[in-house]
Amino acid sequence: MRTTGLLLGMLAWSGLVSAQKETDRAIREGNDAYKKGDQADAIRSYEKARTDQRGAFNLGNAYYRQDSAADAQRTFEAATSLAKDPDAQARAFHNLGNSWMKQQKWQEAVNAYKQALRRRPEDDDTRYNLAYAQKKLQEEQQKKKDQKQDQKQDQQQQDQQGQQEPKEQQDQKDQQAQNQQGKNQAKQQQQPGQISEQDAQRILDALQQQEKNTQEKAREKLRVRAKLPIEKDW
Repeated sequence: MRTTGLLLGMLAWSGLVSAQKETDRAIREGNDAYKKGDQADAIRSYEKARTDQRGAFNLGNAYYRQDSAADAQRTFEAATSLAKDPDAQARAFHNLGNSWMKQQKWQEAVNAYKQALRRRPEDDDTRYNLAYAQKKLQEEQQKKKDQKQDQKQDQQQQDQQGQQEPKEQQDQKDQQAQNQQGKNQAKQQQQPGQISEQDAQRILDALQQQEKNTQEKAREKLRVRAKLPIEKDW
């Protein structure tokens, strides 16, 4: 039993050594491609070693160099978990902050740089980047505040216009009525021969009364004639 256990342990150790050699080889190949500027080839090599803290960190750098900020960010987040010592963690958090900055995610960048400084307070580069990210964050917050204030003022103006609208509509109707009345008066002035409806009715009534009087007089004449003696031969 002891011999079998020893053999299994040796096989396991051999497997670990072999896997580590493959990881080291992948990292070396990735480093060579990275130095040559071939980031695509570097990424393919580093992907084989992404479970190693060195491979994950270098993979994030290759993505960053390739302007794949989101991929770099996710890889550096993995690197911060894989890093085994504070110095390695600080480097990973610093680069994580850079990848957030490239995406203009200022609050996330500030948080990452603060994590880096907790592990390596003397890092001037991280301190400078933190100050820059904080400045950009303040500018963004002020811009949002100004936009919110502008929206509030616009809404207040719209509400005021909505309250004034009925009065403006009534004024507009009154103005239209005045304009129509003026047009009617001007039309009457341009046509002096026209008379008003009331005058026309009075004239019609007078004509009817005159005709009635004429007919009455005619009937009177008929009645008078009827009373005269009939002229005939005797």
